[in-house]
Amino acid sequence: MRRTSKTTEIQLLKNRVKHCTKCENLVKSRSRAVPGYGFTDANIFFVGLAPGRLGADSTGIPFTKDSSGRLFQLALSSSGISMEPNGLVQNENELRAYVTNLVKCNPKNDKGNNRYPSKLELDNCNEFLKHEMCLVHFDVIVPLGRLSTEIVLNQKCNKFISMHNRPVHANGSWCIPFIHPSFVARGSYPKNRYIEDFKSLNRWVRRHNDIKDDSSPRL
Repeated sequence: MRRTSKTTEIQLLKNRVKHCTKCENLVKSRSRAVPGYGFTDANIFFVGLAPGRLGADSTGIPFTKDSSGRLFQLALSSSGISMEPNGLVQNENELRAYVTNLVKCNPKNDKGNNRYPSKLELDNCNEFLKHEMCLVHFDVIVPLGRLSTEIVLNQKCNKFISMHNRPVHANGSWCIPFIHPSFVARGSYPKNRYIEDFKSLNRWVRRHNDIKDDSSPRL
């Protein structure tokens, strides 16, 4: 029997996400379902909460266009991390990222604004996240925000800010919780410090995996 390639499996999973109708409210509120995006041989596996109504809900790519997405993209580019496997110019010195969300569709409230996903919505989408984690190779998982961290670590995180950018070894792999970029975008955490945190994430991954950085000019 012919084995299915990982690339094919990822594409099949993306198609399942795009055509999912499990959550009636999300089917009504979304413009489109948003599967994960990035490198399948990633150094870093980012997990956000859900597509934003002004961002990924319209672009179809996690963390793009809205204030959280623009900040996340700036943090990545400033720290030598790429989530763009199809870029015209590939920098071999950059770390590779895969980016996804707990819930693949934008949850809206009665006023049309973003809301937190319900437990049912989280449960319905959990199989997609687990499948992604099996198909994508990664060195470290970085949940963005308290809820993502709680689900990844399977534990309550009451003092979440104290966990930010602190490596935790759990379930046989490394996890480094990060505050969500929306927390920074609304002024609750310094933007320049957040970008420096991404740079320190890059350094940690390189040290832990003995990845050389040849981006500095040679003398």
